[in-house]
Amino acid sequence: MAGIRETDFTEVEIKKLGIRIGAATKADVLDCVGKLEEEMNCKTMTKKCGSRILKTRTKGTGDGTAKVSAYVPQDMLADLHGMNRTELKDGVIAYGMNSLHAVACITAEVLDEDNNPKHKAYPNCTIQTALSRSVDNDSEDISMLELEFAIMPDEYGEGLYEAVEDDLKDETVKQKWMEEFSRKLVEADAV
Repeated sequence: MAGIRETDFTEVEIKKLGIRIGAATKADVLDCVGKLEEEMNCKTMTKKCGSRILKTRTKGTGDGTAKVSAYVPQDMLADLHGMNRTELKDGVIAYGMNSLHAVACITAEVLDEDNNPKHKAYPNCTIQTALSRSVDNDSEDISMLELEFAIMPDEYGEGLYEAVEDDLKDETVKQKWMEEFSRKLVEADAV
């Protein structure tokens, strides 16, 4: 395991969420996030002789799903759902057949029970559900928006990158992870 020293890390709180849409150079970081759920997929191959299982091997596919609840700014919501239209007047957005959901890089900082940070990144995601909101006049709490992202593998076959901050020796990686994550940022130097 490449440089893993911290063996006990239980994710208990999400502190920040970064979303970098399309070709943007920096992510917008949200400091008020309610939840992050992730589920990565795998496939299992089985070698059989008749009805007997001789061997199984399971490997990741690089794809999965991330569910986020957060207070999302209007411009970010419009960009993620492909709602901006040049043919409409300033200030008007629309959702429909012309709405192509954007590809985004999602980053997160999560904490363990001792407030130690872990950095996570999903470099190739897109919203996989339609625009869905609810307004409730009887509620005293303002609901966070729930977004569901499809996680797709990047050009290296990876859908998720993560690092416990105590394991990171490179200060540049620590500083740039949330806003400027890329594979190049976390690749080891050639020997």
